[in-house]
Amino acid sequence: MSYLLSKAIANLTVRERAVFAAATALFAISGLFAAWGTYYAATEEVPASGGSYAEGIVGQPTFVNPLTASGNEADYDLMELVFSDLGSLAESSAESKDDKVWTVTLKKGLAWDDGKDLTADDVVFTVETIQDINAYSLQSGAWQGIIAEKISDTEIRFTLKDPYAFFPGIWKALKVTPEHIFSGIPAANLRLSEYNLEPVGNGPYSWKGMSAEKDGFIREVSLAANPRYHGTKALMPSFTLRFYRTRQELIGDFNAKKIDGAGGILPEEEAKLAIGHRLASFYLPRYYALFFNQSTNPALKEKAVRQALVRVIDRKEIVHGAFLGFAAAALGPVPQTATGYDEEAYAENGTASPEAIRASLDAAGWLMNPEDGVRYKGEGASRTALRFDVVTPDIPFLKATMDIVAKEWKTIGVEAKIAVTDPEEITRTALRTRNYQIILYGNVLKGDPDLFAFWHSSRKFYPGLNLALYDNKEADTLLESVRKGGESRADQDAALAKIQRMVADDAPAAFLMSPAYLYAIPTGLKGMAEAPLVSPSDRLLGAESWYVKTKRVLKK
Repeated sequence: MSYLLSKAIANLTVRERAVFAAATALFAISGLFAAWGTYYAATEEVPASGGSYAEGIVGQPTFVNPLTASGNEADYDLMELVFSDLGSLAESSAESKDDKVWTVTLKKGLAWDDGKDLTADDVVFTVETIQDINAYSLQSGAWQGIIAEKISDTEIRFTLKDPYAFFPGIWKALKVTPEHIFSGIPAANLRLSEYNLEPVGNGPYSWKGMSAEKDGFIREVSLAANPRYHGTKALMPSFTLRFYRTRQELIGDFNAKKIDGAGGILPEEEAKLAIGHRLASFYLPRYYALFFNQSTNPALKEKAVRQALVRVIDRKEIVHGAFLGFAAAALGPVPQTATGYDEEAYAENGTASPEAIRASLDAAGWLMNPEDGVRYKGEGASRTALRFDVVTPDIPFLKATMDIVAKEWKTIGVEAKIAVTDPEEITRTALRTRNYQIILYGNVLKGDPDLFAFWHSSRKFYPGLNLALYDNKEADTLLESVRKGGESRADQDAALAKIQRMVADDAPAAFLMSPAYLYAIPTGLKGMAEAPLVSPSDRLLGAESWYVKTKRVLKK
């Protein structure tokens, strides 16, 4: 056959041979495309193991330990990768009819990354240590009065004094710590343990090592996929967190491709990111507000004044002027993106015309002083002016926010004397003493709309979080009802809506905005579930499913 074909080709003219060669090549190429098309139609692209990921963070890890963590975001980021929540370790849970007893059953075969079994003993130890006052745990408030008991190696019973509608969120978020590592250490000495920076965990990644500079600054922490993880093994074998002293260093290394991702990007930094990336935007259940302390300035005792301060604020101006659009307006104690938000409660608290607000202040007896443009009431020693000291954290976007608010207050005859203060100093002084007239500060909810800590009168003083010193007995009753859960979810929602209406009418604070959490990640990173977050570290939930490599397999 080949002989006859070669003989036939030999008898062709030069032109005919060229045409034949072209036709043969075209046939071969068509065949390849057909074969590739058949392969492509019969297969699908799926995640593949391999690759690595490095993320940059401004700050330093100090206690990568759920028992001793102190609010440091670097610690929480690492804990999200190294430790698992009890919710993911649980096989099932059951609740008693009176809502006071919860029984949680662990999955079988759980292990710490050092090979030791993870059992109910670890869960009970974690809870009891958190409750120990000598541990100084930030979680102690959520767990006080709750009894944790071991039923068997895989079963734990939680007993509450009173029904608490939001307890499921608390036990599911508990990060379990190893009893065999910490049980021999007095609670007061937990912060001295070397395991705070060499944690034994149970998460998708295990601690591999860290490097530090001569002055002790931790430059990098290396993690490796945990082969004993109870879930699917991490697709990327290596996960690295790199730490920076300044935001400029962080942005520089991101642009130099020394890191793949960077969390907590500020709105004004987005334009400085020079390389290809994707900016993921998340809204957390948090807000910033101006809290009015009525006990330190008599003018703040008048509802008409507080309402004027609230209603003149143009939140759209704040969102676009201070956050370049990366924020949402906040009108009340429940953020718009959170469960339980009641839009109808804030119909009166949007932007009102300055003319209408000036008229309301006129009617309340606050007269304009033509000399300084500040309203006043009374004469002589009893004269009071609408001039307020406002404590503002020394954070760029909050300073920009307060500048906008001050200009808007000025249009209605109110002067803001802005006291820019270091955030740590605010924590040490103003928050402890409540010695401020107005303070610009943020509240963070824990996913569920439990407003008790922020608005109940029993939480007016430190360490309570009722920064407005709000005291409304009817609101107290409703806040307690929401905590207990009511007769039904509908009752709970109705109580929550009524609380929001009360706060809107009483105007104990001027709610401003809920900033977006911005996360710069490479365009090639896949598998991230961009679901709503409760805290910034939640962006790392499901990191074991992230991938940069793919392969094709036959379709099922």
